[in-house]
Amino acid sequence: MPTKIHVIDDDDAVRDSTHILLALYGYEVYSHQSAEEFLSHLVGEADCLVIDQNMPGMTGIELLEHLRANGNQTPAVMITGRIDVTLKPRAERMGVTVLSKPLTAEQLVFEIEQARRAQF
Repeated sequence: MPTKIHVIDDDDAVRDSTHILLALYGYEVYSHQSAEEFLSHLVGEADCLVIDQNMPGMTGIELLEHLRANGNQTPAVMITGRIDVTLKPRAERMGVTVLSKPLTAEQLVFEIEQARRAQF
């Protein structure tokens, strides 16, 4: 059974290219344009989340904090073009790696697999 990845990113081009890239690596990919959309359509299991930090409305870290506060421990990788000094420590407390854009396909896939292995 393929690994289910949910990509949450407000940038259409980034979200679509990430979706295509991960599908080419054999993942079953679902895309969402916002944290709120992801939460409203959250159905079934996810093996890993790929979350953009800087989105209108709920940010990536706020989404992760919401999920963790509600008992959802799905592994995640956060991607961002702008890292502030508080982001990495907040993400690390939840076991989430923060990656800076731009990143390579291999780097993203490696971190997804690392996040999934760390859960077990």
